[in-house]
Amino acid sequence: MKTVSLASIAALAVGAAANECNADNCLRALRATQTPGRLQSAQAFCSAYTATPPASVAIPSYAAKACVGNHVGPLAVRLSSACSCIAPSTTSAATTVTSTAAPTSSTAPSATEEPCAIASSAWAAVQSSNPSAGVSIPAELAYNCLRSVPLHRDAAVQLVDAIEPYLEWQSDAAYKADPPADYFYPPYDIFEALAQVRSDLVNDVYDSEYAFQIDLYLKVFGQGHDGHFVFYPDLLSKAFVYTRPRSLVSVADTASGSTLPVIKVYEDVVANPETASAVVLINGIDATTYIQNTIFTASFNQDPDAAYNSMFFSKAVFGAGEGTGYFSAGGRIRFNYQGPTTTFTFANGTEATFTNTASVLASLSGITDGESMFQKFCSGANKFHAANQAVSSAAPSPYAPTSSSASPSASPTGTTSGGVTVPGFPKPVDITDDAIVSCYFLDGPSFEDVAVLSVLAFESESPSEFQAVQRNCIAQARAAGKKKIVVDFSANGGGYILQGYDFFRQFFPQVVQDGFSRWKANEAFVALAHIISDDVATLDPYTSDNADLIGEYETWFDTRYDLDVHDEPFKSFADKFGPYVFQDTNYTALTRWNLDDPLTTTNDTYGMGMEISGYGTLANLTQPYAADDIVLLYDGFCASTCTLASEMLRIQGGVRSIAMGGRPRAGPIQGVGGIKGAQTLAFNDVYGYASAGAAQAENDAQKAALARYSQLPVLRSSSAALNTRDQILRGNVQDGLPAQFVVEEADCRLYWTAAMATDVTAVWKAAAQAAFNEGACAAGFIAQSTKQPPSSTKSKRAAAAEALEKRRWTAASEASLAHRQAVAAVKAQGLLGRRGAAAKDVQRFNAKYNQKAVE
Repeated sequence: MKTVSLASIAALAVGAAANECNADNCLRALRATQTPGRLQSAQAFCSAYTATPPASVAIPSYAAKACVGNHVGPLAVRLSSACSCIAPSTTSAATTVTSTAAPTSSTAPSATEEPCAIASSAWAAVQSSNPSAGVSIPAELAYNCLRSVPLHRDAAVQLVDAIEPYLEWQSDAAYKADPPADYFYPPYDIFEALAQVRSDLVNDVYDSEYAFQIDLYLKVFGQGHDGHFVFYPDLLSKAFVYTRPRSLVSVADTASGSTLPVIKVYEDVVANPETASAVVLINGIDATTYIQNTIFTASFNQDPDAAYNSMFFSKAVFGAGEGTGYFSAGGRIRFNYQGPTTTFTFANGTEATFTNTASVLASLSGITDGESMFQKFCSGANKFHAANQAVSSAAPSPYAPTSSSASPSASPTGTTSGGVTVPGFPKPVDITDDAIVSCYFLDGPSFEDVAVLSVLAFESESPSEFQAVQRNCIAQARAAGKKKIVVDFSANGGGYILQGYDFFRQFFPQVVQDGFSRWKANEAFVALAHIISDDVATLDPYTSDNADLIGEYETWFDTRYDLDVHDEPFKSFADKFGPYVFQDTNYTALTRWNLDDPLTTTNDTYGMGMEISGYGTLANLTQPYAADDIVLLYDGFCASTCTLASEMLRIQGGVRSIAMGGRPRAGPIQGVGGIKGAQTLAFNDVYGYASAGAAQAENDAQKAALARYSQLPVLRSSSAALNTRDQILRGNVQDGLPAQFVVEEADCRLYWTAAMATDVTAVWKAAAQAAFNEGACAAGFIAQSTKQPPSSTKSKRAAAAEALEKRRWTAASEASLAHRQAVAAVKAQGLLGRRGAAAKDVQRFNAKYNQKAVE
């Protein structure tokens, strides 16, 4: 093993920093492949700008604007980093290429050099030259440092014991232990897995804090493949995340599947798709096998094809700001060490080796050894008792709004008609200021009558603006003669629950959504239900001025809140909270949201701050498209609220779907690959409910049930969450199987092509071709509806009806545009926050309404 000195490591780390290719505005501007010639122009500029010595060259206006100094670093640092990421790949050469940005040899410390001291010195070398820049060091340095942190066994046991009661809120734990035969992943019991980690702690199996934390992370939570179920331990997640300097794509010759997809380097495909050679081995392992083995260790997707897709670059994921694929960075595998280097072996016989890096997430100043690393990044263990003392019965109620200032609301970055774009997407017809929802009209033969509605999430700065843009897109499309629409759910990880409900009802305003869901009736949940239901038993929430009691009434713990499967109020406590037993587990009854309750919908303090389509003043909307004229487009990312909206559109609306990509094997795949749960709560939310409930407990049994929860897991993690409510599809009302375990294949499967890596409209057109033009699918098919006769043969009655419809939609488009502009004007004044109005308690609001997969 070769020893590398502190000085040499520090020098090498400076070069390694250039290997990190995070998708920020600077990098997006330089490789804006949607702009003809932009990438080539940027590469030419970068060649001169990064030369040694640097050439005197003017910075292009697009780069100067996008790469302005920020928290990442000054203009020069951001430009240099972005330039390193768009340099042409050399995989077409016939010789082995090795990156020189960081060492490829081992960096094991000598007997006198502490691994964490080496990592700290490497960090300091980069940070001192660019104090505001993000820092990357060779991945092996970070790994060696983490491995040297000593195990604090007693603190670790205390943490494990503190996690256990929270796991009782995980609604599908019994099904993870005994899933259906067609569920892909093997069964595992989360309680047994946690008990095994505790046993290994007690029996001195772990030789370091890192060994304990990576085991806790992967064995207890990683095996869940659940976007709502996660625990990121402190040492593992607060110091470093691992990255690679190259991204990958999965592409086939044609979207309809004349050949199976192959893996290529994204940068090679962008530079020259014709000569880019397929990657056949990664680190000496079959490339497909390597990708699957890597992502299956800790994916938040319940579907293997969706997990496979997440490793690759796509325009939608990039546009959503989610990076360039989890092979290069991000996802739940970002905490998993992948070795010091990555070697690609190509089909053309060449090889390329690159040094893996670790982004440093916090200052390493003062770090001299493993113990000082523990004290800095695992300090939650020391702060626990002090934090406990700070929490008193006077703590704010988790149910009532506080008097804090308005919620975060980004300033508008554009207008209704322009100025805002999704990175890599064309200019939209309309778009939200945060670029979450955007609308497009396709062009070209056979696509003149097709619109596209891209929905990158259901979490927007303003739910009202989200709603207005969707409504305006539909109306403008119909007025422009767009009789078909592609609803693109690519990269959509979820968001506000009722935003998803509204989305469905805009397309099918007269179809009442199922929305069946249930909670696990664990001991603490039932105790809270008794306490809250008794507390508000006689309350009239519409006349009361008691914010605490109204907040309690407006929760799932209240017997009178929610509706049953027949849209009727529950008759009694037992009627709602049961228990109802499935899989030897106590559950509540199936519930539905009461969207006639203004405190849940239009109220700015307790609700969404907007009316839901299909209710109230929006009860008489007209269905804009027949089901056959809509197609849902997926990349497997769809999770959480996205799955709720999808199930409504697919099952109740009868809309067909297309799934992109998947593992290189023939056959259909699922489109919805993410968590299908109906509610997520952070550990901190559960703690808030439990601690508030304990203060109101009516007897010793309730106090005991609620006293088991502490803040220790919150203090010793960077994120911790649970899936607390199952979504139950109408076909599983009797057997109780959660939607998470129901296999639902898309009607049509298509493959990505090289063109789609640079042109998102190529994806949309492929979907439209399959959905509306009798195009072929790689698997499955979409039956075409009966075609209308040519206009020349239409009856006078049909022609008159069509003219009337056009006039109606023209009027609707004018009204929707006026509404859209009104919403934009109000938002521009800073009056629309995350809920559509000034929010007083974002955490409380998010706990109730917001659910999104945790990456």
